[in-house]
Amino acid sequence: MIFLLIFAMSALADEPKDRSSLLYQNYCVYCHGERLEKIPLKEETTTEERVRLVNEGTGGMPSYAWMFYEGDAERIVKYMESIK
Repeated sequence: MIFLLIFAMSALADEPKDRSSLLYQNYCVYCHGERLEKIPLKEETTTEERVRLVNEGTGGMPSYAWMFYEGDAERIVKYMESIK
């Protein structure tokens, strides 16, 4: 029984899997579109700037830092850059 408890706790402590596609579908697709056809990424912004915007928010887009694991914003941005 104790082994199962320790095993479960260690599984929860592991780094979360890449869930960028799922997060994009849940939080971004409504405004940005399936393939960024509604609000495309601005070509003049860098990946780092885009990550900051996801974390801090901008204009009509709220901050998502409070709900994402560390590294999720960067993975989402890289996912967005790959679908454009």
